[in-house]
Amino acid sequence: MKIINSLPLITSLKPSLMATAIIFSMLLLSACEGGSSSSSSNTSTLTLEPEPEPEPEPEPDASGLLIPVDGDAELLSNVKSGMDQTASVNRERFDGDVLFLDESAPIATDTSSDSSFTTTYTLEASIDEHDFVKYDGDSNHLFIAPSRGMDCCFIVDDIQLAVEDEIALIPPSSEDRSIRIVATDPDTAGATEVGSIELDDNLTVEGLYTNDSQLVSISSSGWWGSYGDGFARVSNWQGQTTALNVYDITDVSAPTTQLEIELQGGFVDSRKKGDMVYLIARHTPNIEGFVYYPSAEQAVENERLLSELAIDDVLPKVTINGAEGSLLAANDCDIANPEHSLSPAAIAYPTMTLMIAINIAEQSITHTGCYFERADGIYVSESAIYLTQVESSVTGSRTFVHRYALSENLDYLGSGVADGSLYLHGNKDFRINEHEGYLRLVTTEFTNDSSDRVDHKLSILALNPDSLTLDLVATLPNDQHPEAIGKPNEDLYGVRFFGDKLYLVTFERIDPLYVLDLSNPADPLIAGELTVTGFSDFLHPVNNELLMGLGQDEDGLVKLELFNVAGVPYSLGSMSLGKSEGAQSSYSEARYNRHAFTYQVFSESTDRFLVPVDLSFADEESGYRQEDRLYMFELNDKNLPQMASFQSIGQIVVEGEGWQASRHRSVIHEDAVYYVNGTSVWSALWALPEIQNGPL
Repeated sequence: MKIINSLPLITSLKPSLMATAIIFSMLLLSACEGGSSSSSSNTSTLTLEPEPEPEPEPEPDASGLLIPVDGDAELLSNVKSGMDQTASVNRERFDGDVLFLDESAPIATDTSSDSSFTTTYTLEASIDEHDFVKYDGDSNHLFIAPSRGMDCCFIVDDIQLAVEDEIALIPPSSEDRSIRIVATDPDTAGATEVGSIELDDNLTVEGLYTNDSQLVSISSSGWWGSYGDGFARVSNWQGQTTALNVYDITDVSAPTTQLEIELQGGFVDSRKKGDMVYLIARHTPNIEGFVYYPSAEQAVENERLLSELAIDDVLPKVTINGAEGSLLAANDCDIANPEHSLSPAAIAYPTMTLMIAINIAEQSITHTGCYFERADGIYVSESAIYLTQVESSVTGSRTFVHRYALSENLDYLGSGVADGSLYLHGNKDFRINEHEGYLRLVTTEFTNDSSDRVDHKLSILALNPDSLTLDLVATLPNDQHPEAIGKPNEDLYGVRFFGDKLYLVTFERIDPLYVLDLSNPADPLIAGELTVTGFSDFLHPVNNELLMGLGQDEDGLVKLELFNVAGVPYSLGSMSLGKSEGAQSSYSEARYNRHAFTYQVFSESTDRFLVPVDLSFADEESGYRQEDRLYMFELNDKNLPQMASFQSIGQIVVEGEGWQASRHRSVIHEDAVYYVNGTSVWSALWALPEIQNGPL
């Protein structure tokens, strides 16, 4: 369905009627052609016996695991069933049965730049990702979104800290709700605020994109975090809205609004390719009076409310430049085919995963789609959007993967299944990768064996366009290569696919780095292993011979390490950031959020990169002290892998301002470095890091 900036078009489009009319016309045309052919045959003077027609070859089943909803009645039936099932399970919990989620489950190609300035570090080179800071180096402008006032939480050793349902109730920060526009001067490392964009107090900015003379802001009305039971709760997504605004920034001192879209549904994620922005949101129908944890009496009232449910109560609405209409029709949604061999054990989850394709240059919604189930995560390759969904049972877990074309039409391309659980929040989406027609993913299965509670598995799938399936090609470990990935009880930390290689870091007491050879997709194997102290959460492939790891040393400090992976892997050296300065503890956002890491291909032999670190000090004279530092490094002799090494250039030092300033981003433009701490800006020249400007 195509929606443009016009209410009449939104309300006049009826996809189900349009499809029926097209099919009816094609049938009429086919009937007319068939009649003409028959008439011609009857008037022919030829008397030869016709040759027998060959037996038609059976056509492949191209329905796939997902099929379109068959109209309003089927969608309503699935919503009612899902809502009733959810409330029934919750009522059993209310009555005391133990049906809680497994709390032991994990929280749920190189993008280096060789231009004169760096941009957001992303998973795929040509696929941009929203972030609260964007830099347009062509126009020398930084765009900085305000803090949501919720940057209180992070993950340490896969343990969730302070991420509970109540966090969603924390209001946005009381700071000025505007997007800052800062002009930069790379020659002097200067920075000057030149404009701003005021924001709605009821929405918080999830992230920004730039697109030539346009700035895109994505906002949401609530934040449920990416982790824990709160993310899975159906009721959490009721009443949420997601907004996308496009601004003309030709004159940065006076930006103007070009497009305002607000839709019913909680924000999940987004990506940008060219002029297209792809939004992923969740929508749960808000049924007034429905009780999710009902008593027996309330359950009866729930049944009455569901019996009166109408299609308009279920489908999400959208407002475009103030004009409201329907975002999609029932048959724009896909559901799992219960007759399919891959069908999940339980279907019809009462939450819609919405996919919206928006052409920001043309200022129009080109297509809206819907998967009538929850999605645990998304991965976007150069050509496709993958929705992943974990199904757990007493016999184990498996991950469903649904593939959609990364295009204006978001066509469904097929589904597949891999054993184990795949969770894709944060940097964990490094665990899945599309390469040369294959989808590779690393899953984890929790066992009941106390001596080895986790098993990690690599699965490789290939798209079969005839059957709309992602067929399993190979797994590792297997009968030919039974060696486990990781020692007993070792969790999975850093994962990075890079061409025909896969790097994995597992950890319990030591840090084994595994190098897997994927050059033969049908026969993957472990090509090498290295054991060192500490572990790496974030892995950055420098080239085919060098790998960088960012993680934690044995003392809990942030560790940077360089590995030679040309053959059997070995370490070229490591450093613990803050150790020489006497830091008691340290933390780097870049370990868990790739957007905090900045990397630049500078020359044939040298690269530059930036790592933000929060340091804590304790001494008798000054007591407790916190500093935020942006470490500046060069990687030298990268063209001579056996000689490569890190060189520390210096740091930009900022007195710690607590959690509100815990967001760290940085930019390199020529010889200037810009460090965004919270919403403030510091800067310095590469050759003179000790002379810093700020805060702006």
